[in-house]
Amino acid sequence: MTITINGVQFDKVTELTAERETRRTDIHYNAQGDMLIDLVNRKYRLKVLFGLLSENELKQLRELCSEIFVTVGFHAPEGDVTADFHIADEPAPQVTTVNGVAMYGGVELVFLQK
Repeated sequence: MTITINGVQFDKVTELTAERETRRTDIHYNAQGDMLIDLVNRKYRLKVLFGLLSENELKQLRELCSEIFVTVGFHAPEGDVTADFHIADEPAPQVTTVNGVAMYGGVELVFLQK
């Protein structure tokens, strides 16, 4: 499975969960307590688990995660989706040695749609 972050394709995605959340924004009330504006948006929450990454792949992923918003492309039931997302946490991997080469596993990222 692949995911694209700011045009960079990562093909070592082992698990991708794409949930649609309902978020309420811009709710205002008048003096009598009547709701004046209620915008409800359906937005994606992505949970991405990566397989073993090389040091270069992890470095590239961490550089991308240093930005506030990134453009993410992924496949969903309604087709290919490309949208702006926020990454709350920097990837924190576990180091594994495979044939004398350091590999990084357990990298999980949560993306919230802008």
